[in-house]
Amino acid sequence: MIAPAGRDEGTSLWLRTGLASAPTLLIFEPLFEEANRCRRLIASIMRGLAEQGLATALPCFPGTGESLTPIQKVRFQDWIEAASAAVTATRPAAILSFRGGALLDRAASGLPVWRLSPETGQRIARDLKRAGLASTAPGSTLYAGHALSDVFVAELESISLSAHDRLRTVRLESDAAAADHKLFGKPLWRRAEPDEDPELVMALTDDIATWVRACGV
Repeated sequence: MIAPAGRDEGTSLWLRTGLASAPTLLIFEPLFEEANRCRRLIASIMRGLAEQGLATALPCFPGTGESLTPIQKVRFQDWIEAASAAVTATRPAAILSFRGGALLDRAASGLPVWRLSPETGQRIARDLKRAGLASTAPGSTLYAGHALSDVFVAELESISLSAHDRLRTVRLESDAAAADHKLFGKPLWRRAEPDEDPELVMALTDDIATWVRACGV
């Protein structure tokens, strides 16, 4: 079962599943609107992993979710530091990163890293700009409904995906980019409204569980 969000490391909010004694997998969700579109997908995967004896933890970063920090005051570097703090707090057995969340798994420190359709900072920044912008407060701009600082966007645009010794990249069959494994399913992060794909959830859950156990988890 998914436990209610709790507080760790000061103001970070967490969603957890699984037994406290089980190996914990730390999740970095997609960024911005893709997080909303993938919330049901990730929550279902978390439940499925709990049924397979694996715990999960999903942190909330400054300026997102229930955070009281205004997003316009946040730099992307703050998210990188929050991700590192999450690794320290949970001491996970592996990291699961979805889409833009893969930009935050640089804090893995030798841990196994599983990624679903990772995105680069440059592409995410480009999509934010394409979604429309309008001037707001000095030093910040409204990108796709998010009042982001100019510094945040510049940092996001310049960041690249990190390399890891134990890395598995999974993509959908419709994605032409290279991957270790490809699955059939809907690109839920591209839907206009949140949607679900039970078969994709099952396939992703099984792939994660099998791979992390092959890594010794």
